[in-house]
This record gives sequence, C-alpha cells and structure tokens, in this order.
Amino acid sequence: MPLERIRPRREEAVRDLKLNLRHFVVELLVSNFEAIADVGLNPTDLGSLCLLLLHGPAPAGRLAELTGLTTGAVTGVIDRLEEGGFVRREVDAADRRKVIVVPDPARVDRDLFPHFPSLQRARAATFYDDFSDAELERIAEFFSRLTSPEA
Repeated sequence: MPLERIRPRREEAVRDLKLNLRHFVVELLVSNFEAIADVGLNPTDLGSLCLLLLHGPAPAGRLAELTGLTTGAVTGVIDRLEEGGFVRREVDAADRRKVIVVPDPARVDRDLFPHFPSLQRARAATFYDDFSDAELERIAEFFSRLTSPEA
C-alpha cells in the first residue's frame, strides 16, 4: 500500500483516539462530581481513596507523599473516608506505633462504582470479547504508557 494512502488513515485513527480519550476523561470527571456529591466526599477524598486502591494499604505519611498533601490534611481526609466507611485504620503489625489506612473495595464497588458507566462497561467480561489477545495487550500497553510517569 503506498505511503500516501496509509498516512491519512493513521492521522484519522490518531485523531479519533484522541477524541475518544477526551470523551472518556470528561465522562470520568462528571462522574466524579456525581459520585462524591452522593456519598459526601470531596475531590481530594476521592483522589486519595483511588490512590489507596491503586497502591494498596498505606500509612498516612505515604498517602501524604502520594497526594502531595500535608500530613495534617491527610488526617482530615482519612477521618472523612473512615467516617464514610471507605477505609479503616489498622495498627501496623511490624511497628505498633504506625497506623495503616486500608481501603474497602467492596464499599467502593457498592457505592461509588455505579456512578462510572464507562468503568462498569469495562468491568463486564463480555466487553473484551470483540478484541483479540494481541489487541488487548496493545491496549493495556497504551494505557500503561499513557499513565506512566516515565513516558
């Protein structure tokens, strides 16, 4: 296939991909506002909760590092998340002076997840049926590179 026939098609595909990413991000942002309004959180609380879900249980100091918040501000975030039932505090078995903040994925699934239609669609096993294994690997690589700080 001549190069001049490939380039416009690629440019169109890249343009469509960028547009679809923009739609996805906007949907997530709007969903964030709806979700936090319904469960009584604020954007910082939701972001902190998401970081705990991604990185796993962590001490307050680590959550402060991940969010860029002060430890005092993180204490308020943890208090609100704990009050809402999204996290619990556990004593660190290795150092009883430390408290580990543990997210509750079941609570998130039950009360936050329904606010994110695109994520619900992506969660359904049948959503992936139209893609080959190689395509899924490439999509996963795309998002990994998109979200990687080294990219």
